[in-house]
Amino acid sequence: MWSSGATQGGGFMNTSISSPSGGGSGGAGGKAKRAQNVVPCLIEEVLRSPEEGFSIEGTEVGMVKLVGRVNNFEKSATKSSYQIEDGSGSIECIQWMEEGHPEPEYGEGSTVKVIGSIRTQGEKKHIMAIKILEVQSEEEKDFHALEVAYSHLKLKQMNARIGGDMGGSMLANSMMGGSFGGGAGMGGGAMMGGGGGNSFAASSSFGNKNYDMVYAQIKRCPDEHGINLGVLSNEFKGKMSKQEMDNAIDWLSSEGHIYSTVDDEHYKVTDED
Repeated sequence: MWSSGATQGGGFMNTSISSPSGGGSGGAGGKAKRAQNVVPCLIEEVLRSPEEGFSIEGTEVGMVKLVGRVNNFEKSATKSSYQIEDGSGSIECIQWMEEGHPEPEYGEGSTVKVIGSIRTQGEKKHIMAIKILEVQSEEEKDFHALEVAYSHLKLKQMNARIGGDMGGSMLANSMMGGSFGGGAGMGGGAMMGGGGGNSFAASSSFGNKNYDMVYAQIKRCPDEHGINLGVLSNEFKGKMSKQEMDNAIDWLSSEGHIYSTVDDEHYKVTDED
């Protein structure tokens, strides 16, 4: 089952790999960096990567998304360690624990989706995970295989079509396919859908009402490219300042709860249903 994935792959998204911060800058000329790509790939690609500067089809990769079966799980007071394999290889994924914020645990035999950055220690690679989610269906596992293939193809096509600084900038701030089941495609604006723009009941709580409100509104948007920050700002007029909204965007992005899509002005949540 897993060995068939050794030659397959999918779309990619953008998110931040900057250090988590409760503030975020948002001032003129000081906006926090928050648009690094997350590319779905196979474990063997990670294992073959150089110590520095992992790239796929000539494009530097900020973070990776892997899907694999848990072969071993160990937990300590400060971290959880998963050994996962996908038929192409096996790698350790480490998730550090934050006091007061327990993470779900997945035992041996579970299939999980891991998003994180590549680390090398003593010539051995591992993944520093920012998010680990359970894969609950064969369809979701198959979707990851399609994402890997799609991302390789799209990166190759874009690199062939777009050269120079413009191409690099576009790739660094674009998304060709949702990482958690979103549709593929470029361009397009975002419109608020269905649930009436002024109801801000948050489905998640981050201990900060602004973070909760921004996250809930982004999650509510049905557009495949996510919500435009201009639209989001209009929704919050009289409820929070532009600076407060930017701070919330920076924090949610750096924590891996949201990611930018077609550009740095459109955002979706990472844990869509």
